[in-house]
Amino acid sequence: MAGALVLLALATVWYVTRPVRPDLRRVANLGAPGEVVVFFGDSITQGYGVRPEESFPALVARDLGLATFVNAGVPGDTMAAGLVRIERDVLPHRPRLTLVEFGGNDFLRRVPLEETLENLDGIVKTLIAQGMMVVILEVNVGLMGDPYLQGYRAVAERHGAVLAEDVLRGILSQPDLRGDPIHPNARGHRVIADRVVKVLRPLLKEANRRRGSLGKSSQDSPLPDSRGVVTLVMS
Repeated sequence: MAGALVLLALATVWYVTRPVRPDLRRVANLGAPGEVVVFFGDSITQGYGVRPEESFPALVARDLGLATFVNAGVPGDTMAAGLVRIERDVLPHRPRLTLVEFGGNDFLRRVPLEETLENLDGIVKTLIAQGMMVVILEVNVGLMGDPYLQGYRAVAERHGAVLAEDVLRGILSQPDLRGDPIHPNARGHRVIADRVVKVLRPLLKEANRRRGSLGKSSQDSPLPDSRGVVTLVMS
């Protein structure tokens, strides 16, 4: 009996953690025009404590050869603050893609979970409605499990966003990867960038393919069903 339970436990772990090839065609606004990519978040996105060129948005832009990117990170911002400044800091750029990274300050300020998720929903819904792709960068703030993860997954599924889970995994627990207890240093930003690049590279490849197909065919061709969530768990 004990052996069977062990095998069942191992099978469960394998099923939960197994790599899944996502269907990127189900991402909303996959054929979005333009080239601008906006990184929208808090101090992690802004690059608190490191030089601008060492922040993960700058590293991602360099690694992927992005023509234009905008770092719209503001230290201290909660999800609610992000929702308020979308029209000022994101929409004027008419981005092709926006990466959303908030949540750490909600946790530190003890914002009710339901309020945080409601504001995330508002951010993603607004961005998707404006015609851009959206990638949510999820930060695991829990010590005994992640209180936000299921809610983030639900928001992504509802709107057809890409969810990149736990982008800070292991960074803040390693002194050589953080500048202070809650912010990564330059080496930590390099780790985040590598994880984000793993998400964006296949997404942009598929988006470019889709956009090319639209250019060759009638503009009235229907877009793929954008419902569903694409979750990429990065190693």
